[in-house]
Amino acid sequence: MSLYRLPLKGLIRLNIIISILIATLIMIFLVAVKHDTTDILYRFIQGIVFTFSVSFGNLLLIRTLLFRNKKQIKFGRALFYMSSYLWTIISWNLVIGLYFLLTGNGWEGAGGELRAYVMAYLAIFLFNTIVLLIQNLFIFQYQSSLDAIEKLQLQANVSEATNLLLRQQIQPHFLFNALATVKSLYKEDTKVGETYLVHLATFLRSSITNPKAQLAFVADEIAFSLSYLHMQKIRFGTSLIYEINISDQIRKSLYLPYFSLQPLIENALKHNDFTEDSPIMIRIFTSDGFVIVSNNMQAHGQREPSTGNGLFNIKERYRLLGDEQGMKITADGKFFNVHLKLLQP
Repeated sequence: MSLYRLPLKGLIRLNIIISILIATLIMIFLVAVKHDTTDILYRFIQGIVFTFSVSFGNLLLIRTLLFRNKKQIKFGRALFYMSSYLWTIISWNLVIGLYFLLTGNGWEGAGGELRAYVMAYLAIFLFNTIVLLIQNLFIFQYQSSLDAIEKLQLQANVSEATNLLLRQQIQPHFLFNALATVKSLYKEDTKVGETYLVHLATFLRSSITNPKAQLAFVADEIAFSLSYLHMQKIRFGTSLIYEINISDQIRKSLYLPYFSLQPLIENALKHNDFTEDSPIMIRIFTSDGFVIVSNNMQAHGQREPSTGNGLFNIKERYRLLGDEQGMKITADGKFFNVHLKLLQP
């Protein structure tokens, strides 16, 4: 039993329910075997007072000896159980005294054989053991629920942190490539370099507007991608052809993992050779609940070294969103296709 959280309000309600239930059961039993209404009422009061005393006495001992003795757990636990059974004996004698005050009658076993006292003590010890089991079970269930909630919260925090880390692995890589391109363009044509910088600034401004987002509207992902494609069009000219065919309804109502389309376009450019005579064709369209990024395969070499981040990051972020099959890859030798599952809000 954890010593750091006590469901106090729940235990109070539980003790009240136990007391009323047991006293009611005693009364029902007595109604079946006795006809003295006054005595039945006194026995009911006796039962409810005894149960209240035992259950709330245990609760007080739990708070005092267990939840305040965190440094002496074993000692506190042993002292708790000894005190609990001692309090049960005291409660029993107090209830017998109360019954005597109300009725003028003493305990039926008083003055009898030792066996009567032994049986009485065994009965009240058994009663207290049942009460303790119920209370401990309630505390255990409560703390198990808290542990499960904390575990889910921890998993959510880890997922969010991992998602941010994965995105941070992509964005610096893209920025490095973009700055290298700016440097190259400025050497060739200053005006072209300036135009490229304008598109780069637009792209970066869009990509950091919501740095903690896990999802983005399809429309926003397309906007990111178009900024990137404009930059690459400046760089490669007619060697690059692209086409985006996604309806406005899908763009405005469904989602993709944040920053997921642009890395696929970047991968297509990195892993294929293309020229004005043999351009690369990138198509982005939807089919059967997926956004598909497709390019013709002309993989005769790599223009840039691969970090392996792109596809892995996207697949991992789908996994963190709870969809192991969110990304699929197909290739037939002519076209390379990446399928990204459209997500609901």
